[in-house]
Amino acid sequence: MDRQIIYPGQIPLETDLLNTNKYAMIAVAKLAAALLGTSTVVNGLACVPTSPASLQVIVNPGEMYSLANVDGTAYSSIPADTTHSILKQGISMDAVTLNCPAPVTAGQSVNYLIQATYQDSDTGLVALPYYNASNPSQAWSGPNNTGTQQATARKGIVTISVKAGVSAPTGTQSTPAPDAGYTGLWVVTVANGQTTITAGNIFQAAGAPILPKDLLHSVQAGSLIVGTDIGSSNACAVSYTPQITALDDGMVLWFKAAAANTGATTLNVNGIGARSVVGANHSALQGGEIVPNGKCQVVWNAALNAFVMVECTGGARQTAPATKSQHAVQFGQLPAVVGSTRRLAANQAAAGANLTITADEIVVESALGGLPYRLSGFSQTFNTTNTGVNGMDTGTVPLNGYVGIYAIYSPATGATATLGINATSVVAPSVYNGANMPAGYAASALISVVPTDGSGNIKPLTQRDRLISIGAATILSTSTGTGPTLTSINASGAIPPSAVWATGAVSVSPTSGQAAGSAQMGVTIYSGLSTSTTGVGASSVGAIVGAGLGGQGTYAVQVTVPQTLYYTNSISSGGGTFAATVTQYSI
Repeated sequence: MDRQIIYPGQIPLETDLLNTNKYAMIAVAKLAAALLGTSTVVNGLACVPTSPASLQVIVNPGEMYSLANVDGTAYSSIPADTTHSILKQGISMDAVTLNCPAPVTAGQSVNYLIQATYQDSDTGLVALPYYNASNPSQAWSGPNNTGTQQATARKGIVTISVKAGVSAPTGTQSTPAPDAGYTGLWVVTVANGQTTITAGNIFQAAGAPILPKDLLHSVQAGSLIVGTDIGSSNACAVSYTPQITALDDGMVLWFKAAAANTGATTLNVNGIGARSVVGANHSALQGGEIVPNGKCQVVWNAALNAFVMVECTGGARQTAPATKSQHAVQFGQLPAVVGSTRRLAANQAAAGANLTITADEIVVESALGGLPYRLSGFSQTFNTTNTGVNGMDTGTVPLNGYVGIYAIYSPATGATATLGINATSVVAPSVYNGANMPAGYAASALISVVPTDGSGNIKPLTQRDRLISIGAATILSTSTGTGPTLTSINASGAIPPSAVWATGAVSVSPTSGQAAGSAQMGVTIYSGLSTSTTGVGASSVGAIVGAGLGGQGTYAVQVTVPQTLYYTNSISSGGGTFAATVTQYSI
């Protein structure tokens, strides 16, 4: 800060006092610029209706900081300085009343712009006394005794005016642009026939550089970096006051969200242009990270050319994949296998339409590889006669076929249920992928595939986890020997296309009347066909038979071809019967 120097015994000059004022003004201006920058900033100057209400508005006292010449004209004997500019403070100490008459044409409205500008104003005109060298006892009035009045103060003031737009049909009227050198602060809308102006007719002009509060309390409240979203889902738009004109690396902003996002999202700040919003893992948002009225914090990352969302209260938060033991994990990293169950149980003592399925826990997913959810204490009853929740997804239950049963879940409400599909001729997918998921349900898992009878009832069965036990269903009964040649068995009457494992019984019986020990019989069940003479997953039974005696045993093989098993059999002499049944299958 510059300071004027005066010495003892010196005859003071008017420039000594003038420079003291000038130096103080420049010092204050530089301090203001350090705090506010060099763009125009307004504190106060609020626009309010009159009381009682009328077709006038009042602009309350306030200050305007604006870049201007140090002195546009001579300051007494100090010459004008138009080479240097400083952030000058214009002060409005008194309220200003402005007229905003209604348009005269029916159906029309008009927008009035309240505008302001900084001005230097020389005031306090007085005929000052001057020293009369020829007669010191008699002062002159004015310079050279001319009586001319001179200004005694140079004030920095705010000049406030109202500028009328062109009236037009209501809703189509536009706001006029500020006059040269002026800054638009407020817009007042008045319609034909209106007799009073209320607060609802007064709006802050777009880009008006009005501090929301005084600087100290604006910083304390975060008002300078907090705004309200006026955009739409996936396209946020926020205006901050004073107006943000450029994005600086590391700039932190807050806003109250207007709508939830459903996927990739952008943010437009003060009309600068839409920029991508990414999560904390620097990936595009997926949906659910922003919720209505959530308080969102973003930081501008110039290297990414995107806003990074730090958080949105009430919304999901993205995180980078965990690579260390104490890192937060992504949902997709949680260990889960769709359809996994713990102590799942179902019992059907007699054929019927209802089947109750319980489980300590079931894992469902939004899609294969999608979001997993763990359902605890599951207990739902599927009904073959229903459609929708706890029934078929569409159509009627198949007769003498199979029904795939899904556990379904609504993340929004926490509701659980079952849903069935016709799985008679298709392998039921692990997650429901049809077009008839009940409203609100978004995750599922296949938990059972059950057989039905000719009446559409579920046949007697028991189920534990993925293993389903049924009444013995015959899949083979023949007296023809195949020798080493593999022969397929159509097991569609016993196992569904979704079955991956089958167990059951096999037996051999000789022809009645054969002598004891006169023949050797055997049968082998295979899971799949390798060549015409060899198979994989063999399970066999054999016996030396005779005198009406036979042999029996069990098998357990994978089902590699849907609803198909393979067998070979042999007999050393005579004749006999080879048989096989299915008693259990896994899905």
